[in-house]
Amino acid sequence: MGGREVDIILLYDPNKNIYKVKANQGSQMNRNVIVSCAVTGSGDSVGKHPAIPVTPEEIATAAIEAAKAGAAIAHIHVREPDSGIPRRRVELYREVVELIRSSDV
Repeated sequence: MGGREVDIILLYDPNKNIYKVKANQGSQMNRNVIVSCAVTGSGDSVGKHPAIPVTPEEIATAAIEAAKAGAAIAHIHVREPDSGIPRRRVELYREVVELIRSSDV
């Protein structure tokens, strides 16, 4: 690379996929990093992978695990607990947030 330092950061999603991101092409890079984790994916993620969290408890647990792994932000979408269909129901968001806030993370 012409003598320039290049850092590679590995990012993991809830499905255990690994993404390589080129993070540095020189020594002037700011080394401060904020990790965000989208624990539920978006749209029809449930149909794409069986391990996507669906219930408020599963979503909160995934967010808590992400925080323990170093994520500063947990990006969530809620779903109907019985079908996995994406929803925007405030009571589902409230339940997820309350579960996260009541944890020790």
